[in-house]
Amino acid sequence: MVPPGMVLTPWGDSSGLREKTLPPGRGTTAAEAEQNHRERLYGAMVANVAEKGYEATTIVDLAEVSGVSRSAFYKHFSDKQACFLAAIEALVEPALETASKTLLPDGEPPSDRELAKNEFAELIKGVAAQPAAATMCIVEVYAGGREAVALLDRVTDSLEALATPILEAMGREGMPPEMVRALIGGVQKVMHKHLYRGEPERLVELAPQLWDWFLLYPPPPGPLRGPRRRVLRPLPFEERQAASNPSERLLRGLAAAVAEKGYPETTIADIIERAGTSYRAFYELFESKEDAVVAALDVGSLQMLAAALPAFRIANDWPEAVRATQEAMFLYGVQEPEYARLGAVEMYAAGKRALEQRERVTEQMEALLALGYELAPDIPPITAEAIGGALYALFYEHVKTKGPERLAELVPWAVYVTLTPFLGGEEAYAVATGDGEGGE
Repeated sequence: MVPPGMVLTPWGDSSGLREKTLPPGRGTTAAEAEQNHRERLYGAMVANVAEKGYEATTIVDLAEVSGVSRSAFYKHFSDKQACFLAAIEALVEPALETASKTLLPDGEPPSDRELAKNEFAELIKGVAAQPAAATMCIVEVYAGGREAVALLDRVTDSLEALATPILEAMGREGMPPEMVRALIGGVQKVMHKHLYRGEPERLVELAPQLWDWFLLYPPPPGPLRGPRRRVLRPLPFEERQAASNPSERLLRGLAAAVAEKGYPETTIADIIERAGTSYRAFYELFESKEDAVVAALDVGSLQMLAAALPAFRIANDWPEAVRATQEAMFLYGVQEPEYARLGAVEMYAAGKRALEQRERVTEQMEALLALGYELAPDIPPITAEAIGGALYALFYEHVKTKGPERLAELVPWAVYVTLTPFLGGEEAYAVATGDGEGGE
């Protein structure tokens, strides 16, 4: 998030960057010169990423737009990625400080809901006012590899610490950290989607809805543990590979290689080795690693939907259909942990085509919530979209910290997050836990 009034460069516009130079003379210190170079390079990074994306941006581009020589660039940064991450940090750190001062003036959140809502809307307006910088920090950041994702995780930790006292001031004392993170994920996903689509102005329109959705959730009335059910362990990777056709072996091999090394670091040689196949077999099916990862995400998503949608159709009522669908989805992740990790943790680094594929799957799942609006027609229209982001945040954090093999534990949390806006906390909890008593 980028606070209003932050000045590093004319964000999104490279004009004037060359004029942002220090005057000659003995008054310029080495530290001032170094800071000036870094700020101009940060501005060049934002301008170039806005124009062509991170992957296509080169150090030559940065030097040309910033007016900083290539030799001077390497005095500050070891490579493009280091400059990219430093530029994001230079934007994010003061943005978090601004958010904290706005939402927690004097260290305390406002107790007046309308005042808090207006302050939240002003922060979103500030993001939308600087779309190039915001897009780099929220959308393009994933192209920076695992270091960038780790940076984003630290930002989410800070947002969680900021959101918790605000929820308490709004009458949501005792909200579990998992729920706070899910709610932040819902807001982040809506921002990501509309920045990615080049619609920053929509964020200003959606800010009041997002705030209202944020406050639809009371803390769960008890522990979110479902009825104890036996979950089959996945077959060993080698057995699943042996039972698959050549293209499936390649795609699962890709998912396994990416799970081990991360998408940016995975090579086609790694994929071939993990799949036990050949370069010829790979290039008969795919033109590039990106083609292969999009195909792997597509196959994993289709298989997950094939497991989940029948469960939705045969359930007795809509709330139970939601629970059965999410249980089937997460059980698929248990049985195919490589695909689960690819879809949960690694897919953001795989480029715009992978993100577009994820959006298509998310929209299919959001469509299943249409019946909920009949039960609660007055809830914010953004609810289904925000729920999708909240569920992804839960999915990501669980797979990252506990692994796909324990995804069944996530079902009650996902059901509670999905149903609460439509049913209220008590009824959603009853469905989420199976008996309304936390599965004890």
